[in-house]
Amino acid sequence: MTRTTLLGTIALTLLATAACSSEKTTEGPARLPFAPGAPWPKFRADAEQTGRSALVPKTSGGTFWELKTEKGIFSSAVIGPDGTTYIGSADRTFYAIAPNGTVKWKVQAGEVIDSSALLDDRGRVYFGAGDGKLRALDAATGAEVWTYTADDPRTTNAFINWFEGNVALAKDGSLLVPNDNFRLYSIDRDTGAVKWRAPMPDQTWSSPAIDTNDGMIFIGNNNVLPTLGRNTFALAPDGTTAWSESTLGSVAASPMIAGDKVIVGAFDGWLRAYAKATGELLWSVPTRDHIYASPGLLSDGTIIQPSADGTVYALAPEDGRVKWTFDIDDPIRSSPAIDGEDNIYFGGGDGRLWVLAKDGTLRWSMKLVTGERNDLNGSPSLGPDGIVIAGESGQIFGVPWDFCLRDEAKGDGRCTTVAPPRSDTASLVYVTAMGATEASAPPAIDPNEVLTFRVAVREKGASLLATLDAPSIEVTTNPPVEVDVRASGDGKFVTLTPKTAWPANVEVSVEATWLRDHGREGLRLTGGAPGGTVSTRFTTKTRPAGTASVSPAALGKAGTEWELARVALPMPTLMPSYNQIGFDSLHWLLGMIEREGDHGIAWMIGAKLAEGENRTVVDPTTRALFPLEVKLDGDLITFASSETLRVEVMNAVIPFDAFRISARVPSDRLVSAKLAGASVCATIPFYGQFLQKLGLCNPQTDELVVVGGAELRPIKKTLRDEGQVAPGFGNVNILREGESVKAMLDGSNVRASDHVMGLLLVDAATGKPVTLDYGIDTTRTMDAQGNVTSISVPLAGRKVPAKMRAHVLVDTRLAATKEL
Repeated sequence: MTRTTLLGTIALTLLATAACSSEKTTEGPARLPFAPGAPWPKFRADAEQTGRSALVPKTSGGTFWELKTEKGIFSSAVIGPDGTTYIGSADRTFYAIAPNGTVKWKVQAGEVIDSSALLDDRGRVYFGAGDGKLRALDAATGAEVWTYTADDPRTTNAFINWFEGNVALAKDGSLLVPNDNFRLYSIDRDTGAVKWRAPMPDQTWSSPAIDTNDGMIFIGNNNVLPTLGRNTFALAPDGTTAWSESTLGSVAASPMIAGDKVIVGAFDGWLRAYAKATGELLWSVPTRDHIYASPGLLSDGTIIQPSADGTVYALAPEDGRVKWTFDIDDPIRSSPAIDGEDNIYFGGGDGRLWVLAKDGTLRWSMKLVTGERNDLNGSPSLGPDGIVIAGESGQIFGVPWDFCLRDEAKGDGRCTTVAPPRSDTASLVYVTAMGATEASAPPAIDPNEVLTFRVAVREKGASLLATLDAPSIEVTTNPPVEVDVRASGDGKFVTLTPKTAWPANVEVSVEATWLRDHGREGLRLTGGAPGGTVSTRFTTKTRPAGTASVSPAALGKAGTEWELARVALPMPTLMPSYNQIGFDSLHWLLGMIEREGDHGIAWMIGAKLAEGENRTVVDPTTRALFPLEVKLDGDLITFASSETLRVEVMNAVIPFDAFRISARVPSDRLVSAKLAGASVCATIPFYGQFLQKLGLCNPQTDELVVVGGAELRPIKKTLRDEGQVAPGFGNVNILREGESVKAMLDGSNVRASDHVMGLLLVDAATGKPVTLDYGIDTTRTMDAQGNVTSISVPLAGRKVPAKMRAHVLVDTRLAATKEL
């Protein structure tokens, strides 16, 4: 043990002793070697994962604090005996935060941190990251104790070896850590050595629940194909399977042990209770959408289960009978924390921290996130001074106990003690690009803005599972506007995309039949009986195109570059549950290659963060290379594809029938962009069957429709400005050679390990890009030094124009052009 580690252990032991004398801890953590006195030492608080603490609300003390990280947070905090908060972010940084919200220390990982940490009795904090490393650090100082690297995914038939499942403690004191490389690891805490590996059929995001009596391990898995195995497991302490069961959706939620039962929800929307000893299904209860959140347990045995359908369910443990429900307007992915008085805490997709009494009535709630990225998808943790919760915005909040009930919070507009009104109705409600439900349609929109509406039906005091009958959707505008209308894959949304531009003042009317009583297999819905009609009618003004602070010519001239990052796709609701932090980790670069008047062509390529830095650089291994048509109007810019576009995204090739990025860029600063896309699921290789099975494809159109947002910022510095050597191309010879176009580079110093060289073909007659699979089919040759010597794009089987312009590109910059 190092001197630093020893000092940290002594300090934490002293703090733990003090904490134990003043704060009562939960019964669960005391049975395994968690950090003594830590109120929330792991995800879900205890070994059984009940999400329960003996701490009770206070009417004084504590400090409201907020810490902003550089990217989104989808994980949950753990809290040490001295009130220190430990949490990781998609900015690849793991933070130790003092009770007043200041950073005590931080450690950077090589990739996003998507899982919760664990605090043990040796003064250590353990966390996994997307770089495939599990780290053991001194909890007091952040000094490294040891690091374990998971098996290469190529050896386990996986794609990645991210640690996304949360760290747990087994009965024998070893660490249990799931990985995306299809393995669950048992790790020795002293050495970081592997004790055993249990194979899993797919990625594992679920945290293991441990029976502290016999050491049995209960865990979920992402697998949805019966041919690959099951997705709910009971493992013996040595990692061998005792029993396993299957659901029709991934099990990302963490199981909870409740007496003789194991309770767990799945992406098929069902909460299930299994007999702990045998795996027998005792009962199951459907919700209206998938379940991401893990369950919680009240002191009387009542099960608390939030769902992405926006409802919290209280269920009787003996038969799953619904005792009460509480609705919000947005998805809930946050797992509930429960205090010593059975008050229930969870975060909402509306950016609010919600607190319910044990009977399901609202105690208080507080708006924490006011920006567009307002999903509080992280689960709350309970500490000596109050609640800690984080979300998609990258903000971490420390909220004192019963903050909104205190005198000091009177008049604080963020707080409320009044539950939102709920009346029986059937309606279409407006939803922002980032997935937030609004009370009414916006009074003003951009000329290139996509509009989205969601069907909402309540009957007899309860929300119903309702979808839109896609063929019945009618959209009219006054004055007339040509609009692309698409029903979402889950049938709950409809998007309206203007094909030209919304006029200065426009009245929009949307009407559709809604369906109920569907046939249902997991989340995949079929049929459905007409339930009535829903409609919305509103008049909105269009914000006119402004004048960019840089001239329109400079804004979109050839050579202009942008970075697109922090992608969020909140619709359909299953999408961010599968990949919110993964999308947040993606980066692309766009460069204007051609421009004539208010039209142009941009080249989009995959990028990444530099090693050890939060700085975007080209990803030389990317296969995401494709052109987009550009429309410029003052400070408005729209990137789109008018042809089917095949794009590789995170190892999957998606053929987009519609792909669109729109933004208002009034200056040379970062702005919010809106995204919209659509793909026919049957045309998606390999993954199409998964998407259909998961209910992401509209049962009537087979379309997967996505809506979301991203950050778009101009790139001001060139490679030369960054101090790098500008690439040289030597002599470039471009020719059509049989069924391909080829560029020969003589004297190039462009290294394939540093840059992405591509070929873009443009129809000389129309000025539109020629539709090819550039990222997938482009081939390159290199010399002995690794410099690119040739680039080739095949034309075989493609209809190409007689006359074309061929552009040779290095990253997003034009290197050479030739008429063919």
